[in-house]
Amino acid sequence: MEDVPYGRILREGWVVIVVLAVLGAGMGWFVTKLLPETYAATSTLLLRVDSTEASLFERNQFSLARIKSYPPLVDSPEVIDAVRDDLDLDEDEYPDRDIRRMLSAENTADTVLLIVRADAPTAQLATDIANSAATHLSELIGETENDEDDARYTVALDQVLPAVAPLAPISPQVTAITGLGGIAGLALGAIVAVYRTTTNRRLRTISDVRRSSGLPVIGQIPRRSRLHPESSTGAIVAYEEAAGNLVALAGGGTRTQIVVPASDGAIDDDAIAGMLEAQRLIGATACVVDTRETHVTGRGHTLNEVLDAESIADGEEGNAIFVADAAIALERLVTELPDVVTAMHEDFDVVVVIVEPGASALIEQLVGPGAGVIINVRHNATSATDLVAVTTRLRVMGVRPIGVVMLHTGPKSLGSIAESWRVSDRDPALAGTGASHARAD
Repeated sequence: MEDVPYGRILREGWVVIVVLAVLGAGMGWFVTKLLPETYAATSTLLLRVDSTEASLFERNQFSLARIKSYPPLVDSPEVIDAVRDDLDLDEDEYPDRDIRRMLSAENTADTVLLIVRADAPTAQLATDIANSAATHLSELIGETENDEDDARYTVALDQVLPAVAPLAPISPQVTAITGLGGIAGLALGAIVAVYRTTTNRRLRTISDVRRSSGLPVIGQIPRRSRLHPESSTGAIVAYEEAAGNLVALAGGGTRTQIVVPASDGAIDDDAIAGMLEAQRLIGATACVVDTRETHVTGRGHTLNEVLDAESIADGEEGNAIFVADAAIALERLVTELPDVVTAMHEDFDVVVVIVEPGASALIEQLVGPGAGVIINVRHNATSATDLVAVTTRLRVMGVRPIGVVMLHTGPKSLGSIAESWRVSDRDPALAGTGASHARAD
């Protein structure tokens, strides 16, 4: 079972995680603005019992016992009707059910305090309802508990703390809901990032290439900057490094380089120019022969002219790319191109032949002493399935590619190329062992 690549998940998915977290927080804040606001105001009442016969302790015990029975009385019809009359509320707009829902009362434990609370859509309405309910609840208790014919005991529920207008609503809780939205977005972003990374079959790193094919990476060529398309220094350096890596892996005797693009877009005009420039920088002359039907822009003589036994261009850069101006049958290429490549070596140190992955017969004819196969992939575009299909086809033919070149990587490609190589990458005798290790990985 493979370990979860947490570092890669964070590296590739941090943008998704941040964006979804911000969106989640924004949605939470937006939802709070759609919810109705509720303000709460409280009024505090104190139960006082006077008696000419009971002791202070007895009166205190009586108060504690009686105060517990008062909270339900805040919903009594007498209080509800009086609140509506005091505030001149429309009975259709504020029926008894709604006013009861707004009002509540509770007794603080082990005290003779009764807290009357009102929840309303506005701060002023909540304040007015709480004060009105407290006043009329006090009157109701006085009328209920006191007997005009018995003056020995007097019970009074006094309003000691009138309600004041609250400064902020108690709901919705903007900070809490916004925070929960951000946490939900963060969790969703993490799930999406994990899913994208673990299910993404596109080649993005050196380890992706190694895991899919068992082959080493020869070079990572950065894509051209969109802001500064004229600047190609980084790409040229990368191509020069790739040319040096190719020599390190295959030796300096690889005069015929067979390039097999694993997918569409795995090679383009910039890649062709980069390969030629890299060979020039290491002191070698080179030409490119593109046998594909869809090919790069040619220069000088066409491949058709060369096959028709006309002169081969000299080693100048302007005449170093040969393409077909008309379709050439694969059978003819298989028969004639190997001799043409041999003849080209009289004028060029290195001949690069670009071949479609399906042209197995042509690859078999071109592979020989001094020839090596290179597979080109496009970063984050070529899938692991494409690379596996090409390498499998080549291995069935008995051809072991030298390695893989990755095009259009980021300006700061991750992973050291040379450090990712194995002993078997340099020693063909250990290729089978290296391949088995790759599969085990």
